[in-house]
Amino acid sequence: MKRTLISTVFLLLGTGLFAQNNLNSKSIISFRNAKVAYENKEYGKAIKYAEDAIVYKKEQLKADYDTISQSIAAREVKKAGDNITNIIPVLTERDEYDVINLINSYNSKGIFDNSISKVLEYIKSNEEYPEALKLIGDIYKIEGEYNFAEQYYLKALENAAVLDIPDERYEIIYLLADLSRLCGEYDKMEIRLLNIIGKEQNERNQLIAKSMRNTVAKNNSDAIEKFFTMYRAQDYFCLKAFYELAQYYLSINEIDKAFTYSSIAVITGFTKVYNVISKRDIDFEYKNITDFLDIIPFHGDIVTWGSDNDVWRSFNLFCDVCTKCGYDKFSYALLTILAFHSPQKYWQQDAVLKLDKLDGIKNPD
Repeated sequence: MKRTLISTVFLLLGTGLFAQNNLNSKSIISFRNAKVAYENKEYGKAIKYAEDAIVYKKEQLKADYDTISQSIAAREVKKAGDNITNIIPVLTERDEYDVINLINSYNSKGIFDNSISKVLEYIKSNEEYPEALKLIGDIYKIEGEYNFAEQYYLKALENAAVLDIPDERYEIIYLLADLSRLCGEYDKMEIRLLNIIGKEQNERNQLIAKSMRNTVAKNNSDAIEKFFTMYRAQDYFCLKAFYELAQYYLSINEIDKAFTYSSIAVITGFTKVYNVISKRDIDFEYKNITDFLDIIPFHGDIVTWGSDNDVWRSFNLFCDVCTKCGYDKFSYALLTILAFHSPQKYWQQDAVLKLDKLDGIKNPD
C-alpha cells in the first residue's frame, strides 16, 4: 500500500513536467520538419509545420506559466516573497520538484535578478516563435507575397529578444530592407540599412571615412598602402549594409555618401580577413595589399565568407566610387592590383573590365 502511494505521488509530480516537455519536443520537432520541407521546396508543408511549431510553443509557455503561478499561489509559498532563493526551500518541503526544475530552467538564464515575478513576466511576453515566423516570411518572399512576408518578418523582429541566435535579428532587418528594395521603397530600404549600423557606429564610421578620404585624395600609388595600413574597422555584421548603402548612394549620384560607405565596407572586410589570418598564422606579417590578397585563396572559408558578405565586390565598387570622386590614379592602381590578385575570379575579371573603361588614365608612378 505504501509503495503504491509513493508511486502515485511520483506519477502526479512528474505528469506536469512530462506534459510540458512533450509540448516543447513537439514544437522543436515541428520546426525541424518545417526547415526540412523548406529546403525541399515543399512550401505548403513548411508553412503548416511552422504554424504548428508556433502553436505548440504557445501551449508550452502557457503550461509553464500556469504551473508556476498556481504553485506560488499557495499560502506557504507566498510568505517566501518574490525571491527565488527563498521560494525553492518552500517548494522542496512541498515536494514540488517539477516546479523547482521548471523555475531553475528559466532562472538559469541569469536575467531575472532571482525574481519569480520577472520569470512569469518573461514567459508571458515571449510566447512567440520568431524563427518559425521568419521561416514563414521567407516562404512568402519567395512566392512574391511581399506584404505577407513583411508582416511575418516584423512580428519576428518584435520578438527578437528570444531568438536562439541573437544575431538573427540583423538578418531579419536585412530581409526587410531587401523587401523594401524589391517593392521600390528605397527610402524605407535606406532607413532599415542605417538601423542595422546604428547611430553611434554610423557617426564613428563618418569620422573614419573622412580620414580615409584625405588619404585617398592624394591620388597616388602610395595612398593605397597607407589606406590599408592606417585604418581598421570592425563592425562585421554591418558589411552587407555598408555595401548596399554605397551601391544605392552611387546609383542616385550621392557620391560623398557612396565614398563613406564603400570605403568603410572595404576596410571592414579587410580588417576581418587580416585578423583571421593573423590568428591562424603566427608568422604572418602584412607587407602590401598585393601579397595579402595572394594569401587569401589558401583559405577557402575566407574566400566564401568574403563572397557571402560582399567583401570582394566592395573593392570593385570602391574603385568605381573613387573614379566618380576624381581619384582616377588611386582607382586605376587598385583596379590593376585586383585584376591580377582579387581572391574571387568573377571580381578579378570585373576589375579587368573596369580597367578597360579607364583606358587612357596613366598607371600611377
